[in-house]
Amino acid sequence: MPSPAEITLQSDALLLRCTPAQGFSIASLVDRISGAEAFWQRPGHTPASCSRVLGPAGEASSETFVDLFAGGWFEMFPEVGYTQPGDPASLVHGEVVRLPWEVVSTDAEHVEARVACVRRPLTLTRRLTLDGARLHVAERIENVGAAPAPYTWGHHPCFSRTTFAGGRIELEAAAATVPEPWFQPESATLAFGDFDWPHAPARETSAAAHPGGAGPAPVATTPAHGAAPPAATFDLSQLPVRADGRHDHACLTMGSGSFRLIAPDAGPAGRALRIDFDRERFPYALLWQNFGAGDGFPFWGAADTFAIEFSTMPGRSTPDALAAGAVSQLHPGEVVETSFTVGWEAV
Repeated sequence: MPSPAEITLQSDALLLRCTPAQGFSIASLVDRISGAEAFWQRPGHTPASCSRVLGPAGEASSETFVDLFAGGWFEMFPEVGYTQPGDPASLVHGEVVRLPWEVVSTDAEHVEARVACVRRPLTLTRRLTLDGARLHVAERIENVGAAPAPYTWGHHPCFSRTTFAGGRIELEAAAATVPEPWFQPESATLAFGDFDWPHAPARETSAAAHPGGAGPAPVATTPAHGAAPPAATFDLSQLPVRADGRHDHACLTMGSGSFRLIAPDAGPAGRALRIDFDRERFPYALLWQNFGAGDGFPFWGAADTFAIEFSTMPGRSTPDALAAGAVSQLHPGEVVETSFTVGWEAV
């Protein structure tokens, strides 16, 4: 059947909107108990229409991605993050967010859709099902071609800072690092290097690191007797009460297959969004924070979001994945399946 622009699913506890014709993103997941909205949507932006004309590969694909990027939760496949120079099949965040998906079946509680990649012989099928207070997501990738094809795979949920303002991120990280280079140097607050989650090293303590003087105040840790002087750090698990102008990345190796986001002002006692995923399949995550950074292209200061992008690869790019040996091969006829759940719950 043709791809509808939007499909709505609902249960007593959840209201979900998704966009099969526009990369099959999950545009909205509302907690019907408190009215809290999980995801950020890009304000004032009418996205370019998805089509099976992908446009140029490589660095130029950043601009075409931004044209269609509307926020919500989108899939990254068959590539995660930035591109591999010189590869005509390499596109920022992959193909499937750029493509209209074919709806296979739908009713009041589920929608299943499928998409075939254009530049690799790979397909992805995803089924969203509401079961009371939980969203169940089942996914299947397959090589329908005659030769092995490389892939990385991940998820990019753009959470609403406004919903979770003053709350916290609850997750376990086995390792964490701030990658080089800064994506937007004038708005970066973190220093490069490894750290113990959630206390990331501050780039500096001057107002230059916090545009407009609005950034969070670094916290100096107390050293053991005889240790070096303390370095200022940021607690990345704490979500700011207002957009403070920062734009940062942190690469995480996940210590468990779940995390929670606390929304203290949702309902009378606060609510939590919980995501449980397949850590064996997706052992890494990229924390992205853009809280009103910059006043020009691409977001013109309107980004107010953060993401915990769980994926099959460390780092931010296909070269990072290649260096880590984290680019997988899917052989002809081979199928890989995974599933995860999302839902609102009491704090």
